[in-house]
Amino acid sequence: MFKKKTPAKSEVIIKRAMAEIEKLLVQLDKEGKDLSKVKLRRFQKTHNISCTCLKCSLANTKKDPRLRGLREFGFKVYVAEPDSEDKFSGND
Repeated sequence: MFKKKTPAKSEVIIKRAMAEIEKLLVQLDKEGKDLSKVKLRRFQKTHNISCTCLKCSLANTKKDPRLRGLREFGFKVYVAEPDSEDKFSGND
């Protein structure tokens, strides 16, 4: 997304990311989601297994998929849904 070259740029990147997270949480709150059970998870997407770039070929020779070229880095937000589906009794 951004290259981190100086501490000032790193602070700007963190502020932008926090602003995006705040927008997302406000949007979820407007949709009526219960934000008391919010979970944030990091994720990384790497190149496809058939990629032939230098990093991916090195990963194939060493048989370590963690060495693949990084395509995307981000986060996912999970909000727990109401447990109404789980409350069904089996005695119907």
